[in-house]
Amino acid sequence: MWRYIIRRVIQIIPTLLGISFLSFALLYIFPGDPAEIILTVTTGSEPSQEAIEEFRRQMGLDRPIIIQYIDWLLRVMRGDFGKSWAEDKPVIDLIMERLPASAQLFFTTFIISTIFAILLGIIAVKYKDKAIDHFCRLFSLLGISIPSFWLGLMLIYIFSVKLKLLPAFGYGELKHMILPVLTWSLSFMAIKTRFVRASLLEELSKDYIITARAKGLSENKVLFRHAFRNALIPIITYFSLSISHLIVGSVMVEVVFSWPGLGSLLVESIFERDFPVVQALVLISGVVFTITNLVVDILYAIIDPRVRYGD
Repeated sequence: MWRYIIRRVIQIIPTLLGISFLSFALLYIFPGDPAEIILTVTTGSEPSQEAIEEFRRQMGLDRPIIIQYIDWLLRVMRGDFGKSWAEDKPVIDLIMERLPASAQLFFTTFIISTIFAILLGIIAVKYKDKAIDHFCRLFSLLGISIPSFWLGLMLIYIFSVKLKLLPAFGYGELKHMILPVLTWSLSFMAIKTRFVRASLLEELSKDYIITARAKGLSENKVLFRHAFRNALIPIITYFSLSISHLIVGSVMVEVVFSWPGLGSLLVESIFERDFPVVQALVLISGVVFTITNLVVDILYAIIDPRVRYGD
């Protein structure tokens, strides 16, 4: 088991290095001279060519890109993402200020959508091809088809503008969370319900299920004791990928509801061309996604020993 874990940890190192290089390269991918962009954003005026050349020498932007990348990576490994050009404060401070809001919104949404998706998926399978199954499938289809930003605007119109029951914007109280969580949960829940249903139906069609039924086991025991556990691997895979939405997936919801999280910070930083913040958020998103995949692989090995032995 430990050999499998160590091997998987070693395998993600090149991936993390690739993510870090792409994050650093954002400064050079965007059109324009990085030195000119930095000076223009920080000073608010168009700099002269002499000022650009002097700034390039001071900041080391005249050195080879690989040397700049190594210096940047060493600073990042110490938790130093540099200073925000727009706010003139450490990037890590900006992220830590916005992280609680994003984490609160995401984990509330994740827990609610996961619980209801599993319940609806199991109910749909248990009553396959009956009215409740058709309802679950219709709900999934609508949830997948409706964009989250449009759904958020409709909920604001209904519950805030017309009924005046809930605030459309704001942060800090429970009532401010209801509409953003509802919007994101419905989108998450629809996709997850469809996935749980498909995974369980695939397991229930296998030979070992036929054998379990032939032995006289009740349908509940067949569904929960046998099919559900073996369907956990693809379910855990899909659910774990949702964690990567902590930053990227929250953009639409946070912008619509003016939620002060990492998603809205990313959008603001892109518009302000605040590259240090954008680089940090892209890097953190990639690292979270990679680490999540590592944890999922380890869970695979715990749930199904054939994974580690086969590997």
